[in-house]
Amino acid sequence: MSSIYRKGRDGYYYYQTYIYNPETKKKDKRIFHSLSTKDPIEAETKQNELDIQYEKQNDIKSNSSKRSYNFKLKSTIAIIVGIIAITTLLVQYFSPNTVKQNNRPTIIEQSDIIIEDKIDVIPKVAVPVKPIINEQINSKIEKIPDVIKTTPEPEVAEPKVIIPKYTVERVEKLSDAFKQGKVYVTIDKNSSNDSQRLLCENLTKRYSEFSNIVICLYANNRAGKELARGNDEAVSVEEQKRSWLAMYTYNSVEGEYFDDNPSGYLGIY
Repeated sequence: MSSIYRKGRDGYYYYQTYIYNPETKKKDKRIFHSLSTKDPIEAETKQNELDIQYEKQNDIKSNSSKRSYNFKLKSTIAIIVGIIAITTLLVQYFSPNTVKQNNRPTIIEQSDIIIEDKIDVIPKVAVPVKPIINEQINSKIEKIPDVIKTTPEPEVAEPKVIIPKYTVERVEKLSDAFKQGKVYVTIDKNSSNDSQRLLCENLTKRYSEFSNIVICLYANNRAGKELARGNDEAVSVEEQKRSWLAMYTYNSVEGEYFDDNPSGYLGIY
């Protein structure tokens, strides 16, 4: 279920929803988007488009999970059937010998003496044969797991998210009464979104005197440094779009918000 809301400080509408999380197998992964519009009708239209897009993604990931489960189930059934078939063949292979030996008493019907002799002889021959057959069957069955044993898939370790190297270029205190402030930082342009967000959370704790904080991350190049120091006139619009990497906000009422494509805010902050 998605929702849109309007932020009071800039008047723009924002979109949020929950999508399928492959780690928890549930729809608990939260997604944020700036709709870049102040028109409620246009915001609702964009909401419907994003809903359709994320519903397709959820269906694809859910079906993929079901196919993986069915494949594992079929593999397990195939292994069990194979064990049963091999065991049956081994038992049938050794069973004729015991049948022949058990049929021998049928020829002793001539006299009482012959019957007694046969009765004495038959156990001596048949008794040691059965343990040998059982030992042979057991040895064959014990070797079966070596044939059907599968190699476990190696576990893939997830890369650890670390805070990238950064430089705090400027800090602005907007209001003492409301404890508002802005922090302007330059970082490596190739750093990941997860590491950028982790950096913003760390800076929020570092500047805990601001209960309402805005953090802007810029590329560690000439244009990014000029923007972080407030020299917007020295940088073209295209350079600003390439060099402004992310924006993070936090306050106790609305919580945190991270935008990895903040170029739509140019001219507002």
